[in-house]
Amino acid sequence: MLVEDEKIILAVDESWSNDYSITIRGWLISKKGALDKVEIFVGGNGVPITAWYPRPDVTAIYPQFQTQNCGFVVHLPRIAKHQVTFNTHSRGEIYNKILVFDGSLPQSTVDYIDSSNLIGDFINLVNQKQLKVLEIGSRIVSPGSSSKRSLFPQAKSYTGFDYYPDSNTDVVGDAHKLSQYFGNQRFDAIFSISVFEHLAMPWLVAKEISKILEVGGITYHMSHFAWPLHEKPWDFWRFSDEGFKVLFSQTLGFEIIQAGLFAPLRIHLDNVIPPQELLATQPGFGGVAILAKKVREVNYDKFRWDVTLDDVLEAKSHYPKPQS
Repeated sequence: MLVEDEKIILAVDESWSNDYSITIRGWLISKKGALDKVEIFVGGNGVPITAWYPRPDVTAIYPQFQTQNCGFVVHLPRIAKHQVTFNTHSRGEIYNKILVFDGSLPQSTVDYIDSSNLIGDFINLVNQKQLKVLEIGSRIVSPGSSSKRSLFPQAKSYTGFDYYPDSNTDVVGDAHKLSQYFGNQRFDAIFSISVFEHLAMPWLVAKEISKILEVGGITYHMSHFAWPLHEKPWDFWRFSDEGFKVLFSQTLGFEIIQAGLFAPLRIHLDNVIPPQELLATQPGFGGVAILAKKVREVNYDKFRWDVTLDDVLEAKSHYPKPQS
């Protein structure tokens, strides 16, 4: 959608909405000079546009105007109202009943461990104990992201490891062969953020982490429970907290300090297929995280992932017993 008058040219390229929010992506050009402020309102709620982005495509079409940063993406909270009419038919008579109600988030009935603060616990432990820390996936990838090195000012050392080189990466290599890059060097703390979904064989990386982590050392990892595909074709996995517990189980010498989920979200189908009409009422999660401690050494030369379910699952986690 594009509108134009004597003062502005405004376009909405994309929008998405539900009962409690609306997101708009577009661009805006002023014909009368620089803008001091732009606000967007919906349903009485307003938010300012605080970040503007380059739009070379727009600049190419309107070179006569200032278009260096004219793009925006804005998320607006709202509570939508619905008017619903029920028509009942009985014995030749039609009766209408109108209901008006506010939209709302589905009510969550799932108990879960919130792991959103686990990264803070890991950072505090590293700084308080002045640990030697290794980050797997240290490369600065996303626009607006920054090095995690500054989070560990009291660490004894910080080493950045990634598959590709950049200014924040000290060692370049494949995490599936992590131990081969460090010889006899060991770390007190190892972590990764949004990396495990990009590992083709994450069980091998968990083993490699155990190899170079000191007994008593800690490891933190955050990945996705549900998230859009990204960085294809190197996007392989999604994890639950129970899945992370298997990767960092006692069979690899670990003790789980905490594992859980965070960033609650709702999942719905673009085209609803019965009987999935209520899929969006069931809570999902954007993220999963684990904090574990290495408590013993393992014979890595003999270790294989041909272990039994009892070896990797906690006592409370089991498949239902078959009905006799």
